[in-house]
Amino acid sequence: MASAFEWDRLPHDLQHSILLRLPISTLLLCKSLSRSFLDTIRSPTFLDAYSSLRRGCRSRHRDDLFLLLFADRGRHGLAAAYLPSRACWLPLPLPPSLHHIHASDGSLVVAATGENFGGDVVCDLFSQTVIPILPRMPHSYILALIDDEASSDFRIVAVGSLKPVGNALNDVYVSSQVYDSRSGRWHPKGQLPGHYAMLGNAVFLDGLLFVLGGLTDHLLTFDLDSGEWSVVDVALPPPVFCLHLVVFDGRLFLVGGLEEDVVIARIGIWELNLNKSEKEWRLFCFMPDECFQEFSINELVHFQTIDRFGIVCFCNTRESIVLVCDLSSKTWWWPPAFGVIPKLRRSWLGHALDLPMRLLK
Repeated sequence: MASAFEWDRLPHDLQHSILLRLPISTLLLCKSLSRSFLDTIRSPTFLDAYSSLRRGCRSRHRDDLFLLLFADRGRHGLAAAYLPSRACWLPLPLPPSLHHIHASDGSLVVAATGENFGGDVVCDLFSQTVIPILPRMPHSYILALIDDEASSDFRIVAVGSLKPVGNALNDVYVSSQVYDSRSGRWHPKGQLPGHYAMLGNAVFLDGLLFVLGGLTDHLLTFDLDSGEWSVVDVALPPPVFCLHLVVFDGRLFLVGGLEEDVVIARIGIWELNLNKSEKEWRLFCFMPDECFQEFSINELVHFQTIDRFGIVCFCNTRESIVLVCDLSSKTWWWPPAFGVIPKLRRSWLGHALDLPMRLLK
């Protein structure tokens, strides 16, 4: 086994070259080995080079990916996390003050605190840092959290229906606001017609937030800076249910279940080419039939999806069955069985997180 002394004898640029190939989880272990490791990893030169490589190589993020799938109903503050790169499950402690997670991005979650879901906070689940935020507008819900890892800033998007004037149903509209960590304030933004009151999941791509239109079969975009909402001129693949937007490699995907006779008969993934004048969702792949049969247990009426960095995780929450797909290779696999949380005590959590670079500093 190489000693710390032998490591110190290596040329400085060779040390950097080796460490730049390692995921954050391994670098955190290296920091504790010796003063030499610690100084090298925390140096501005190394951190700048590592940040540049991290932005250009999504597979490095995958090494530090945690899929928080289930919470423990019987033990508050415990989650079961699946690590795709290691094909293993880990228990992940949650701050006891968190009672409901609204949204997540990077290593951050925005969550309600207190039993009555009173105030909201932003929390880094790996460092356990909790940041209180100002109350949002009444009758609203959190739509998305956008974590800018490079600057450690974040933004939160909230939407809510405002009451009609004079009881006129057509006067109902949806108002949006954006919380900016740099100012520490909520900023009023654009509005939507009332039939968009219940929105689906949201993903951030090319400076825009893409949002599913909830009960309406529409794809929307939201500009966080201008507050402008727009409807993308593209029809969703019918009849598709349990919709979920996915961003990977600068491309937009849609996950959904094709319904036949009130049950889901197939699960597909579609890709949208945003550069074409006539936009359309094109089939990317279906869940393999043999996988779907085992996933659905003969009858499937609902499923959940989470994703990050092209790793898409499907969950039959009724049976706690989990299946994973890698979009880059269209490979599918079953995670190993786990006993972190007994089956009868599992509740769906559904958030994908990754270790942040700020832990290296």
